[in-house]
Amino acid sequence: MKHLNVRWNPATNEWFCPKCGHTSDHASVDAAHVELDQYECEISSEGPIAAAGTETTLLIKKRFNMTVKRERGGCRFVVTQTDEGKPVIQLQLFHDSVPMLSSVSIGFEVLSGISVQQARTLVDAMNEKIVGIIVGSK
Repeated sequence: MKHLNVRWNPATNEWFCPKCGHTSDHASVDAAHVELDQYECEISSEGPIAAAGTETTLLIKKRFNMTVKRERGGCRFVVTQTDEGKPVIQLQLFHDSVPMLSSVSIGFEVLSGISVQQARTLVDAMNEKIVGIIVGSK
């Protein structure tokens, strides 16, 4: 016998030689030995080489899709002014329910021609339509 240590793999329902990796799908170990003894029991030192003219394909690895945890929190918008007197819209959270945003301040610049009163009108409309923020990682 060329393959001295043939073992059963219950996951694939095959007999295999742990030394060289050849497999047999026969039901009995004796029939598997007959099939496996057709091959030499040695480890190939070279990788598989495709014959000339053989078309090969590239397998693209797909990323594992995990469910992205999204955090939600109530918020409102307020108008503040910079040191230069320009209006800025600030996002304020009602509670520290979004840990990702606990150490950051989020503000929005408006166009230079917008007055503080126009920014307040914009903020009033935003506060009527926007009730919260949703944060998640990419």
